[in-house]
Amino acid sequence: MPKLLNQIFLNDYHLSHGAKFVPFAEYSMPINYSEGIIKEHLHTRKSVSVFDISHMGQILIPSTDDNCKELEKFIPLDLKNFKLNHSFYSFILNDKGGIIDDIIISKIIINKLELFFLVYNASRKKIDEAIFINKTNNYLLLKDNSLLAIQGPLSSQIVSNFSNEINKLYFMQIGSFIYDNHLIIISRTGYTGEDGFELSIPNIIIHKFINDLMNDNNTLLCGIGCRDTLRLEAGLSLYGNELTENLTPVEANLTWAISKSRFISGGFNGFENILNQKKNGILQKRIGVISKNKSILRSQMKIYNKNERIIGKITSGGFSPTLNISIAIAYIDMFFLEKVDKLYCLIRNNLEEIQLTKLPFVKHNYRRIII
Repeated sequence: MPKLLNQIFLNDYHLSHGAKFVPFAEYSMPINYSEGIIKEHLHTRKSVSVFDISHMGQILIPSTDDNCKELEKFIPLDLKNFKLNHSFYSFILNDKGGIIDDIIISKIIINKLELFFLVYNASRKKIDEAIFINKTNNYLLLKDNSLLAIQGPLSSQIVSNFSNEINKLYFMQIGSFIYDNHLIIISRTGYTGEDGFELSIPNIIIHKFINDLMNDNNTLLCGIGCRDTLRLEAGLSLYGNELTENLTPVEANLTWAISKSRFISGGFNGFENILNQKKNGILQKRIGVISKNKSILRSQMKIYNKNERIIGKITSGGFSPTLNISIAIAYIDMFFLEKVDKLYCLIRNNLEEIQLTKLPFVKHNYRRIII
C-alpha cells in the first residue's frame, strides 16, 4: 500500500486556487497553477511571486554556550561570534565532511532571548531533527508555522505594505515583526536569484496573511516547478542533486559557506578531509553547461569528451525560460576538464555537443549592502 503524503497547512487554499499537485519529499506540493510553469517563472523574474514552502523544516534553538558547542561539531560556522539579525548559508556535515543537508541559519531575538533559527530541507527533515533533538537543549520545532517565499524585483514593494521596517533588511538579514498581534520571522533570502523574502508565519493567522498578500494585483501564486527552474538559472544547488552525503563543500565549490576561522580552529565533522581537499585539490568540479541545439539536458545524463570517454554527469538540467535554451549543472573530472576542448552529452543515444559556461546562468539580483 503506498505511503500517504503529508499535506502543507494551506493545501485546501492552493487547491481552491487551481494548484496541480505532485509528490515531493513525502509531501503533496503545488507544482504549478493555471498560468503554467513557464509563465510563473517569467513573472517571478519581472514582478513578484508567492511560493508556499511549508514542507521545509523550521526550528528555534537557544544560542547558549552548550548549544553552540554541540552545533559547531556539525555546522562549520563560528556560532559563538554569530552576528545578530543575520542569516548564513551553511551545512550539516557527517564524519567524513559529506553534506547531510544544506541549511540557512540565522540569529534573532524573541522575547529578549537570543535564538538560532534554522530552515532545512524537507527531504532531510527526519535526519536533521534527530541531530537537533539529541544534541541541543530547549529547542522548539515550529510545526505550527507555515513558510512563504515572496520573490521577485517587486517583492520589497509588497512587504512594505505590512511594515516599512521589513524593507530595511538587506540580503541575508532577518528580523521578527508583529502582524495581527502575532510574531512572524522574516528574512531577506530566497531560492530564485531574485530579491525576496522568506516568512515564517503562525498557521493561526496564515489565511489572513496570504489573503492580504494576494490583494496586490502584481502577486502570483507559483509552485515548485518554476521554483526549480529559477534556482537552476541562478546556479543554486539542490540537495540530492548537486549535494549529497558523499560530497564535501569543497567538491561542491561551496567553501565560502565555511567560516574562515573554522579552517583554523577546526573541531567540526570531516575537518581534516575538507582541509586536505582545500590544500591539495579535488577530483571533480561543479560546472555549468548549455545545450548548443534544441535538445533538453536532464539530470543523470552522462558527459563525454571528444574521445567518447565519460568524464562527468549532469546533476540538474532543464529548459531556461529566461534564456530560451537548455541549461544544466554538472560535475566533471578535473583532469579532463583542464584539457577538454569540446564536451558532449548523450541524448537519445546520440552524442550532442554542449558548451561549458560560468555559473550562475542568470545574474543574481539580491539587495546587498554596498561597502
